[in-house]
Amino acid sequence: MRVNSRGGILAPRMTHGVNLVDLGRRVRAVRVARRLTLEEVVSRTDFTVSWLSKLENGQLSPSLEGLVRLAEVLECGLDALVAGLAAEPQFMVVRSGEGETLPAKNGRSGVGVRSLASRWRDRQMHPTILHLSGQGTRKHPDHHDGERFLLVLDGSVRLAYGEERIVLGPGDSVYLSAVIPHTLQPLDKVTARVLSVSSERALSAARAEPVRRARGS
Repeated sequence: MRVNSRGGILAPRMTHGVNLVDLGRRVRAVRVARRLTLEEVVSRTDFTVSWLSKLENGQLSPSLEGLVRLAEVLECGLDALVAGLAAEPQFMVVRSGEGETLPAKNGRSGVGVRSLASRWRDRQMHPTILHLSGQGTRKHPDHHDGERFLLVLDGSVRLAYGEERIVLGPGDSVYLSAVIPHTLQPLDKVTARVLSVSSERALSAARAEPVRRARGS
């Protein structure tokens, strides 16, 4: 359940499969055509300037209730805002500090995960920012059919990759086969930040064979 800044319950998001970038452009075009400022629009609703600005920049997925109210204020039909927007956008911007916070896999403590592309449907890559602290344990290694790229942004980490132990510092990166179980742990008390980009596409048979041999299968 989601609530707004006034504590009211928001309707479910209705923009799965809707091009948020074009929706935002259309809302802005109608508002400008009506010669209304952001402040003038929000003064007639329960919205905030931040909410409307993010909507117009394709960074927010509004509720159906919100879009209906916005159409009323802009004096246009709802169809004028959403008709023909079922196509996926060609790009998606995530500003600094934004992104959806995800629960750590297997309930592991000491790991914070911020997804950078959770709104992109049917994505083939999974970019996240990992926040690794010295708290808790990580007994369950990551592994899946695909590949993974890791880039250390801050701090230092130890990568346990199969039988290998690799220390990575700021600016260091590694590209690996994610089939082999692996874990990341910070080297000191300072929280480490790591950019992780995973692809879960299955490996080809030719490439999977050396991986199976490495795992002893």
